[in-house]
Amino acid sequence: MKKTAIGKLQEGEVLVSAAGFPVLYRYIAADASKPLMVFVPGNSHLARIFYGCPGTREDDFVSYWVHRAGYPFLAISYPIANQIFDGFFPSFTIADWGKQVVEVIEKVRSKNNLQGEVIVCGWSMGCKIAGALGRAAIGKNISIAMFVAMSGDPAVPGFIPKANAENITMTPEGLANRECLYPWFFKSLEKQNSYSGHTILEQDVYRERILGATPVGLIGAGLMYKANRFIEDFKGSLFSANTFDYESYPFPVVIHGNSQCDAENVLLNVSDWAFIRDRILIKEILGVKSLDKLSPAQWEGLKTIIETSGKYFSQSVPGGHFFFLGSVGARAIPEKIKLLFLRVKSVQDLFNR
Repeated sequence: MKKTAIGKLQEGEVLVSAAGFPVLYRYIAADASKPLMVFVPGNSHLARIFYGCPGTREDDFVSYWVHRAGYPFLAISYPIANQIFDGFFPSFTIADWGKQVVEVIEKVRSKNNLQGEVIVCGWSMGCKIAGALGRAAIGKNISIAMFVAMSGDPAVPGFIPKANAENITMTPEGLANRECLYPWFFKSLEKQNSYSGHTILEQDVYRERILGATPVGLIGAGLMYKANRFIEDFKGSLFSANTFDYESYPFPVVIHGNSQCDAENVLLNVSDWAFIRDRILIKEILGVKSLDKLSPAQWEGLKTIIETSGKYFSQSVPGGHFFFLGSVGARAIPEKIKLLFLRVKSVQDLFNR
């Protein structure tokens, strides 16, 4: 991991090179015996959406509440068209993203002598990383205890909101111009402001310090950047995301908002992740056992878990797509994660007696 040229860094931020591309991250130390909570941002966003900018209130952001709960916090930004990065990286793919996140986690864990278990939380488009993350972690000295999908779907064809898949134009630098989504981002942010009773992020600060054009291969629309243009390459996209190797995914759980303004995620995230999780459940619970080796009680228990896994491994928080912004939503996130983590552990313990 090489250091890169320093941009306009905020307090605690580190800008380095990982997996051959620049990466911005911020680590906040806490109880090293607890799992590291890692946060990965969505479309066009830096991970500052999880810890804020100068002049914002600390308790409006997830980092404050994760730290207060005693968990080490790590937020990792992939390279977008933002002044923090020196250059543009249109060829960056989901496979690169997975490798980059794993490399940063390994570095932070080693440097801070953290325990091996890690909880990775992807927000929105950040959920597309799950399969690639699982593949990149194979053989590494980390254990991803679970993947928290926050208002986002896996990198499965068709599992992308229509607005995200349309009107994808290329910037002169070869990145995907997502400014068509900005009005919705601003509206979603305003909704969280109304929940909080104050402005969480000024719109100009949000735009300048957090947003930017995105490598097209991360969106999940089947487009890749090659030969200075966007081309349809579904096969390449699926391989990059490790989409169909479900058993290598980290164990997925879901947290979403409850607002109609984020209807597709509220209505579909639970079921979209359930068909992947149920396959992981069978693999992780049984290990090398075959189904006919289960006791009658275990067999009935397994059937019940599979039938109810969508509800059991999902939680909701009041709000829209940015439900984790503002002190009410941000405070709920580590509590919801802890609850889901205990549920994952309880199911594993039930079948590993």
